[in-house]
Amino acid sequence: MSMTPEDTRFEVRRFLAARPTASLAADAITHHLKRLGLETTQPEVEAALTFLMGLDPAQVMGTITSLGSTKRYQISSAGQLAYERNE
Repeated sequence: MSMTPEDTRFEVRRFLAARPTASLAADAITHHLKRLGLETTQPEVEAALTFLMGLDPAQVMGTITSLGSTKRYQISSAGQLAYERNE
């Protein structure tokens, strides 16, 4: 059974919060979550990342690589605090 959107957002944020200096592509995040035994898909992870970036303040930052082909995601300070406070 697939996770709910809320569960996916929580797991994506938790995964990124555990790696605050990492900047990862959505497919890498999906792969790591699956290795942890979580049933999710790349579109679900991308939707979670979009949601977390759209919060005010944004809990995830998205950047384009120097070659301009891949978007990478990293937890923001606000996201790290929200995770630590279990918000």
